[in-house]
Amino acid sequence: MHSNSSSTNLLRRLLVLGTIRKKTLALLAATFLSSFLLLHAVSQHVLLKSFKELEIHAARHCLSEVGKELGAGLEVLDTLNRDWAWWDDAVSFVVKPTPEFIATNLTDETFASAKLNLMGFFAPDGAPVCLINYDRQRGEKVAVPDDLLEFFRTHPELIRHANAESVRKGIVIFPQGPMLFVSRPILTSTRQGPVQGALVFGRALDAGEIARIAQGEEVFLNVTTLEEAKKNLRELEVVKKIQDSGGKMTILANGAESMAGALLVDDLFGKPALLMEATLQRSICERGQRAISVLGWLFFGVSGVVCLVMMLLLDRLVVGPVVVLSNAVSRIGEEVDAEARVEAAGPVEIKRLAASINTMLAGLARANQLLAGKNALLAEEIDERTELEQERERLIGELQEALAQVKTLSGFLPICASCKKIRDDTGYWKQIESYLSAHADVTFSHGICPDCAQKLYGDFIDVDEALKKK
Repeated sequence: MHSNSSSTNLLRRLLVLGTIRKKTLALLAATFLSSFLLLHAVSQHVLLKSFKELEIHAARHCLSEVGKELGAGLEVLDTLNRDWAWWDDAVSFVVKPTPEFIATNLTDETFASAKLNLMGFFAPDGAPVCLINYDRQRGEKVAVPDDLLEFFRTHPELIRHANAESVRKGIVIFPQGPMLFVSRPILTSTRQGPVQGALVFGRALDAGEIARIAQGEEVFLNVTTLEEAKKNLRELEVVKKIQDSGGKMTILANGAESMAGALLVDDLFGKPALLMEATLQRSICERGQRAISVLGWLFFGVSGVVCLVMMLLLDRLVVGPVVVLSNAVSRIGEEVDAEARVEAAGPVEIKRLAASINTMLAGLARANQLLAGKNALLAEEIDERTELEQERERLIGELQEALAQVKTLSGFLPICASCKKIRDDTGYWKQIESYLSAHADVTFSHGICPDCAQKLYGDFIDVDEALKKK
């Protein structure tokens, strides 16, 4: 029985301590889960959103840089044009064209080094003096198409300048394709007038030039004229989206790995002419996702360490002292030692609990002492009551016996009418003295009554006188 009781107590303590650990683990798990959900929500709705906004900002910056790159190309082209237009030899050539000037100055090396596809000298009335079309991909001069000459005839503002300060530069959509175009008046080397004509430079926005611009910005660039864009439904929707926004650019998210931005570029006349679509790698968002992933794993690691430390601290500061306290209380209960007390070890709370248990044990000891005294008094009272009960039973027995005897004497007695003998229950006749002595607590003393004395001794003595003397 003692072994079974000890096993039961040990099992109960293990269940209690297991419950503490389970509850602590459940609390830590709930805390970890809520913290992870909070971290996930913050990561998705704050951090990742910030990365996406930064990526959109970077895409807009990239589109702006593409536009600036076009402007920078125009500025370089304008600087080259200015060096040629403000030149006495150019004035002389317009006034009197010579093959020597062309052979000396308008060589293939000139077009290749300046990255020119078009160079033209025009008279003040707009008539072409010398117009050269150069194919940079093949590295040779090609014939000037008639539609190009027709374009200059229909757009005389490109080759006519009213004063020395006049300049025309921008993007022009020629029949051959879009081109960076610069036109300046031809003046002397000292910038003296009058205007002797116009010098035009053109650099085609071909695949090579687009690749050069895209390489500087690390994007994939696609350039489409507005007329061609209107023939494509997707590009038409992009143009409409940009125009509806009231700006010049928009951001189009393509997928998880890349995103696209579109820029609408005006031509030299201030009208939308080119749709430039830039595809960028979503490196910022990718790095953000990687950072969030690292943050998540770091959170898992830190949470695991925290849980381990919490469990160790729980075992050391709570579970261990509780086990010691539980064992001490169980030992006191098994040994029934009124003077035993538990040890106050561990954190302040456990010490307070141990002190409370010791106070309770002291109170129980005092209560047991009082109870023992009460039990002793109660035992004495029980003994007295037992004795009284026995005395009462004895008296009741005697009374019952006396009543039985009284009942026997008070019954019908057969008595002899002559000798006064009484017949008992067995049929024998007995003297009345013997019968009463046997059935009642009666002792007889013999004497003689006056009547009998007179009857028996009246002849010899004076009976009355004798009785008076007695």
